[in-house]
Amino acid sequence: MKFVYIGYDFMLDVVHRLLGDGHELVAMCSFPCDNRFSFNVQAEALAAAMQIDFTTDPISEEHIAKYKAEGAECFFSAGYPYKIPLSATEDAYGINVHPTLLPKGRSLLPAPHILLSHPEDSGVTIHKLAERIDAGDILLQEPVAIRDDESVETLSARTILKTVDLAARVFQDMETYYQNATPQNDDDATHWDTPTDVMRTLDWQKPVKQISKIQRAFGYYGSLAFFNDEMWNVYDADVWEEDHSYAPGDVVANLGTQLVIAAKDGFVCLKLIEKIHRPD
Repeated sequence: MKFVYIGYDFMLDVVHRLLGDGHELVAMCSFPCDNRFSFNVQAEALAAAMQIDFTTDPISEEHIAKYKAEGAECFFSAGYPYKIPLSATEDAYGINVHPTLLPKGRSLLPAPHILLSHPEDSGVTIHKLAERIDAGDILLQEPVAIRDDESVETLSARTILKTVDLAARVFQDMETYYQNATPQNDDDATHWDTPTDVMRTLDWQKPVKQISKIQRAFGYYGSLAFFNDEMWNVYDADVWEEDHSYAPGDVVANLGTQLVIAAKDGFVCLKLIEKIHRPD
C-alpha cells in the first residue's frame, strides 16, 4: 500500500516496519521541531534518501491532492499538531495513532496524565481521522499496562513497540479494519488539558515517592523545582526515603554534577537540571 506519513521521528520505527512489510512511502509531512525534545531530522534524512517530498508546512488540501495523484492510498498520522483536512479521507484511508484507550484521554499530551492519575486508560488506539480531534472510529486498540516504576520515557518506548505491531496488522488488511471500525461513544469520553506548571512542580513538602512520580511523569519534558532562590527544569532524578533533620527544600549536598535536596521523608538527587532564565 502507498502511504503518506504525517508526524515526526517519534513514530519513525512504524514507518520502517511498514516499508519492511512491502508498503511504499510516498511523502512525509512533519512540523518545525526544536530537535531537542521533538525531532524530525531522521524523517527528513529518510525522505531525502528515498527522494520523496518532505515538508514542515501544515498539511493542506493541495498537499493531499498532490500525494493522491502520486498514488497515495493512506494518510497515516502520529503525534501531528495540525488539523489534517478531511479530504485525506476521501478516496483514501485516513488514520491516526493515539496513545490512550480512546475515547478515554483525548489530549495533546496524555502521557503525564496517564502516569499521574489515569493508568487504566493507557494504551494505543488506531482510529479514523475525523472532524473532531481523537474522535474517529476505532480500527484497533490494545492496552499498555503501567508498571510501578514507569516513566514517560519507558511508556513512550513501550507505546512505540505496541504501535509498530498494531500498525502492521492494520496495514496488512486495511479495508477490513476500516470498514469494521467501531464508533466511539462520546458519553464515555474524557478530555485532558495540557499539563500545567502546577502539575509538574516538585513539592519538597511531599513524600519522595510522590516527588519521584511527578518527575518520572514529565521526564524529558521537564518538571519544575525551586531551590537556591531559583526555578529549575528537572529532567532526571533519584529519590530515597531516610529520616533527617533538614528543612524540606534545603540543598544538603553539591556533588558537582548532582545536587541533593531534602524532602519531607527523604532526599532527592537531581541528576540533570537546567536553570530557567527569566527575562528582566
